[in-house]
Amino acid sequence: MKKLLLVTALVTASFMAMSVNAQAADTSTKITFVKDSYCGSFSGNIKNGKEFRLWLLPEQNLVIRNVGDDQVSVAYVTGPNGRLDGDRYDKETSYFTERKGNHKMKVYGNSSYSSVEFCAY
Repeated sequence: MKKLLLVTALVTASFMAMSVNAQAADTSTKITFVKDSYCGSFSGNIKNGKEFRLWLLPEQNLVIRNVGDDQVSVAYVTGPNGRLDGDRYDKETSYFTERKGNHKMKVYGNSSYSSVEFCAY
């Protein structure tokens, strides 16, 4: 009986450690939308690139928009099925999602302070 309890405790501890490590490994910044809004934003230093994450539904139009004075570029957007192709316009890049789930975006700015907006329609 003691052996069974010890094995159960060890298995539980190892699952908890794996869960904590998986959460700690994700260094992306979560983007949230204000209630009744389709958009969220980030302002700060993205000169060396910053990865963001956003939970999206299938067939949504994700628009990443530069709302500041500097230049912003989107390196990539990935979803549950892999990398998405985007269309770049003047100060925004647009992507259509394929599946629901977390989507990650890597964005760069050319100065120490950038403002980026993430919208899903």
